[in-house]
Amino acid sequence: MNAKKFTAKFIVLDGPDGCGKTTQLGLLAEYLNKEGVEVVKAHDPGGTKIGDQIRHLLKYGAKGVMDVHTETMLFMASRAQLVAEVIKPAIEKGKTVLCDRFISSTCAYQGSSGYPLKKIIELGKFALGDVWPNLTIIIDIPTKEGLERTGRKPRQRSITNHKDANQSHLFENTTPDKFDSRSLGYHRKVRKGFFMLEKEYPGVVKIIDGGNASIEKVHEKIKQVIIETDF
Repeated sequence: MNAKKFTAKFIVLDGPDGCGKTTQLGLLAEYLNKEGVEVVKAHDPGGTKIGDQIRHLLKYGAKGVMDVHTETMLFMASRAQLVAEVIKPAIEKGKTVLCDRFISSTCAYQGSSGYPLKKIIELGKFALGDVWPNLTIIIDIPTKEGLERTGRKPRQRSITNHKDANQSHLFENTTPDKFDSRSLGYHRKVRKGFFMLEKEYPGVVKIIDGGNASIEKVHEKIKQVIIETDF
């Protein structure tokens, strides 16, 4: 592997709930480190003091029904801080940034809630300036399998004060509450939203099959993508 290929690159792992992206990001970081690539790991939303406060607001703290436009802008605000404080400084030092979720998630989740995809991308470009993922890897998984992996049921109760609990599925260990989460049909729509990114999303997008596959096999697929893809 050519370690220089990864100098000052920004790579995102994303996908539907239960796809295993967090585990795979850790494995990818270990692999790149062994190959001599200096890696900085990040997660979205949050990852900074200000971003974590926004994450808390999205997850628990909102007092009232939150509109999808408000959710989208809060996510972008968290990312703007993450870029300014973590991602851009790392890239400027020639390091490789690996991020767990990013604007690709908003395209899939808020897009499935009615926010136009092109407007999400426009808002993202405004929030991030000249920083955008060079490569986004989507780990696809059948909807039911993903929900089974997370232990979440299609109508399980979720987070407080979020309209239709749209964002409950973007967080780990969500707290049960009075709002029912979206249906299985909504999750299927989100999955389709990730597939749409190949044509609409800036930067290179690669989708790999993570369904019914071991952690090791998915890791090998990701390694193949980063080695064979120009980005």
